[in-house]
Amino acid sequence: MRTRRWLALGVWASSVGGYVGDSRSRELSSLEAAEQLRGILADHWWGPAIFIAVYTVRPLVLFPASVLTILGGLAFGPVWGTLWTVIATSLSTAITYAAGRFFGSDLQAERLSRALGRTIDRARRRPFETTLLLRLLYVPFDAVGYVAGYVGLRFVPFALGSALGTVPGTIAFVGFGASIQSLDEGSPGFDLRVLVASVALAVAGSLLARWLQRRERRRPTSIESTPVEG
Repeated sequence: MRTRRWLALGVWASSVGGYVGDSRSRELSSLEAAEQLRGILADHWWGPAIFIAVYTVRPLVLFPASVLTILGGLAFGPVWGTLWTVIATSLSTAITYAAGRFFGSDLQAERLSRALGRTIDRARRRPFETTLLLRLLYVPFDAVGYVAGYVGLRFVPFALGSALGTVPGTIAFVGFGASIQSLDEGSPGFDLRVLVASVALAVAGSLLARWLQRRERRRPTSIESTPVEG
C-alpha cells in the first residue's frame, strides 16, 4: 500500500509540475488560460460538458477553483452558470475526498496530538455540520476535500454539507463572472445589479457561518466517539 501511495504521489506531482511548466513556458496565467477556455465553451453546444470535465479534474493540477467559478458565470450567465458550477464543484469535491482518503485511509486520530485528535473526532461525529461551516467560512476549497478524506469523514454527509455550503459562494462568484465582460481585461465592464446581488449573497453566507460557529461552541464536547465508517 505504501508503494502505491508513493507512486500515486509521484504521478500527481508530475502532473502538477507539467502543468506549471507548460504555463510558464507559454507565459500563460490562470486568468488567461480561463479566458482561452471561454472561447471553446461559448462556441460549442457541448461547452457545459467541457466545463464540468475541466472543473472536475482541476484539483489534480491545483488550478484555482475561484477562477473557473467566475468563468462559469462569464460563459453561461448567472442561472446556467450556477447550475453547471454546482454540478462541477460536487464532482471535484469527490475527487479531492478520494485523493485524501487514499493517502490517509489508515489514519488514527489517537496517534496525533491530543487536541488535534479531539478536533478530528468531533468532525467525524458531525461531518455534515463541520463541512457546512468550513464551506461557509470560505476555507480553501480543495483543502477541505483533501483533509475530509484524509481524516475519514463519512462521505455522504460530507458531500451534502459541501454541496449546501458552497451554494452562497458559488452564486456570488458566478454572479461576479456574469457581471464582467472578460477575465483578462484591465478594466472590465460590470453589470452593477448582478454584482451587488453577488456581494449580498457572499455576506449572507459569512453571517450564516458566524451564527453556526456560535451555535457549535455552545454544544457539549463530552460526547463519546463513534466508530468511523470506511
